[in-house]
Amino acid sequence: MERIVRILNQSGLQTRQYMDRKTGEQRVINTVVLKLTDGTDTFLGEITGERAVNCPKFDPQYIYKVQCSMMVREWNSQQTGEAMQATTIYVDKIGLM
Repeated sequence: MERIVRILNQSGLQTRQYMDRKTGEQRVINTVVLKLTDGTDTFLGEITGERAVNCPKFDPQYIYKVQCSMMVREWNSQQTGEAMQATTIYVDKIGLM
């Protein structure tokens, strides 16, 4: 998906742990979350990995062009054991218009 957006908010660098399904090992992922709007819709986009570590502070006064991909993540709730799903939007590219 490609959108022309303004950045409403940007989180700082966050680190979270997750379980690698293939290896069963505990891993760490770095993320920066952007709250974006195209004037109609507002959504969260996540920058991950090394790109998150090197992510600059974006100026909310400017208009940006973003390319995003969406992925459905699945996991089991630790409290209920119920299968859970969430759609996450990953920011693949971002640049000034």
